[in-house]
Formats: sequence, C-alpha cells, structure tokens
Amino acid sequence: MFFSIRFELYVKRKEIQLENLQLDLLKLDNKVRFVLGVVKGEIIVNNRRRSELLIELKIKGFTPFPNKSKKSEPMVAGTENLETEEVNDSEEMVMTGVKAAEYEYLLSMTIGSLTLEKVQSLCNERDKLEGDVEELRRATPKSLWIRDLEAFVQQLNVGSSNLIHPGYYLLSIKLFVRSMGH
Repeated sequence: MFFSIRFELYVKRKEIQLENLQLDLLKLDNKVRFVLGVVKGEIIVNNRRRSELLIELKIKGFTPFPNKSKKSEPMVAGTENLETEEVNDSEEMVMTGVKAAEYEYLLSMTIGSLTLEKVQSLCNERDKLEGDVEELRRATPKSLWIRDLEAFVQQLNVGSSNLIHPGYYLLSIKLFVRSMGH
C-alpha cells in the first residue's frame, strides 16, 4: 500500500516539476527576447510612458507572469515603492488592459543586465534548463524514485558505520520497485 501511494506521488511530482521547469524556460525565453530587443533598439525602455511599454510587450507576445508572492525586496535606485506601484497598476490596467506586475520580471531587470553578455548568459542558462526539461520528460516516475533511493543510499553510506553494505539496501529496494510492475 505504502509503495503504490508513494509511486502515485512520484507521478504527480514529475508533472509538477516538469510544469515548473517549463514555466521557468518560458520566462527565460522571454528575458532573452526582451534583452535582445533592447540591445538591438527594437524595444525602447527609456523616455517613454510605462503604459506604452506594457502595451508593446503585450503586442510583441511577451508572456505575462503574475507575481505569486509579496516578498519584501530591496529598493532599486530610481524605482517606486511596490505599494505605490500596486495603485498605479490598477490605474494602468484600466488604461491599457495590461497589469504591470505581470511584466515585472522583465521591467525589473537592471540596466547593467541589458547587454549582449547578459544575452549570452541567459542563453546558456536556457540551454541548461532545456536539457533539464528534456531529461525530466524522458524519466519515468520509477526511474526518479530509484534515483532518489540511490542518493539516499549514498547518504546512508556516508553516515553509517558500514555494518551492512549499502548496496544491499539499494539492491533490495530496486528489486522491490521493479516487482511493482510500474
């Protein structure tokens, strides 16, 4: 019973992890496009109204990501207080149909990050994340479980007095998981 419930949780865990990785990948793709647009002069961020920039981001197909948490972040020079922005957000929403907070992941990037070097860094990060997504897609819940068990046995090996060989635990667990037939 425990193992079948545990297996179901690994199925759900894989789905959630894959969904989160894909969202992170989409956000990274948007950041690359945004920085490239700014560097190439296709997106002008200075000397214009914020509402115009928000509309442009929406028109150009940048994905909005609503803020999930209300973290207290340090203020960046030249930015407004978040509470003030929330009031302005609702005003901009009425005027533009776009909520500024949904594009904050782009608009809060520092000026120093709007460079070709940052594009390269983001592309490298995106490539790694694409690899992680593909690896997770190919993995089965069973293989994820076995990988976790192997990591557990490694930790057990480090912390134990080696009275029983850790390979014994791993072999026993693998045989049991395989016998489940999933």
